[in-house]
Parts: sequence; C-alpha cells; structure tokens
Amino acid sequence: MKDRYVLKTAPLVLAATLLASTAARAQAPAAAPPPPPSVKTGQAAPDFSANYLTMGENGRPAFKTAKLSDFKGQKNVVLAFFPAAFSPGCTSEMAKYQETSGQFNTNNTVILGMSVDSTWANAAFADKLGVKFNILSDASRDISRSYGVFDEKGLVARRTTFVIDSKGIVQKVFMAQEALDPNSALEACALLKEVK
Repeated sequence: MKDRYVLKTAPLVLAATLLASTAARAQAPAAAPPPPPSVKTGQAAPDFSANYLTMGENGRPAFKTAKLSDFKGQKNVVLAFFPAAFSPGCTSEMAKYQETSGQFNTNNTVILGMSVDSTWANAAFADKLGVKFNILSDASRDISRSYGVFDEKGLVARRTTFVIDSKGIVQKVFMAQEALDPNSALEACALLKEVK
C-alpha cells in the first residue's frame, strides 16, 4: 500500500517542483545586457585577416583571405559579427544586409559578415541566402576576442556591428537587437560619405 502511495504522489511532487522553479525563473530579473565590446567608437579598429570561400575560375571552391587593412584609405567597412550561420536571427540579419548592399556600395562601404563558424559553413550560409558580400570565418575566435565580442560561455561572437571609416577608425558600434537591422549602419555610412 505504501508503494502505491509513493507511485501516486511522485508525479504530483515532480509537477509541483517544476511549477515552483518555473515561477521562480519568471520572477527573476531579466538577464543582464551583454557587456560592451572592448573596441569603442573613436578607436582604431584592430586589423585582421580572415578566410572565406568563393568559387574559383575553374568552378571549384577556393579559399581567399580578407584583411581589414586592405580597405584602408579606400572604403568604409561595416563589420557585422553574428552568432551562428543558419540561425533565425542571423539569417534575417544577413538577408537584410544583402537587400541593402547596393545602398552600402553607393556610400563607398564594403560589408563583411563575421562568425566563428567554419569557412565551409559560412559559404553554405551565404549561398543559401544569395549573399554577394563576404562572410568571413573567425574559427580561431581570435578576431572576436580582439574586438571584445566573444562570448566565452556561449562560444559564439555576440551580435555586434562596427562601422569603420576609410581611415580605420570605429565611428559607430551597434549591439544586440540594434545590430539586427542594417539601417542604422547604413545611416552612419551615408554620414561618412557626406563628411568625405
């Protein structure tokens, strides 16, 4: 009889425990915002070299390297760190950048996407979205760490966009939700074109 009592009450105890823990989480304060990146507005953007994959002239995949310093004195750069290829938010963000890429080009700006995913994963992601700008791989996490956007717990780069002028100086930084929509970065680049 005691065994039947335990069998009947065990699910009730489990349900009560789950309900209590859910209620406690619901009343807990909202998660703290992510820490700001270590690279700030007005500072020189750290130079980097990162790989991407493109189709070679022979129709075979070819690894290429992009360096931030290659654009110095020539173009503004929007460096958009995103957490993970193929995730819903990142898919939406990179698709919006592709939609507005012509406007960035008009403002003398190159778009560089960047994640800690492999070069192959980023190439497949870009292909799926029809993205024409380069999505770079920071598989070593060194670039994300140098900009202060690497999340050591989540093991991804936090969504952060840096608008870097043609002199290599960070002019604007957009984080989290604000970085999902490229219009803020586009406005900053339009202002840079006017100043030039």
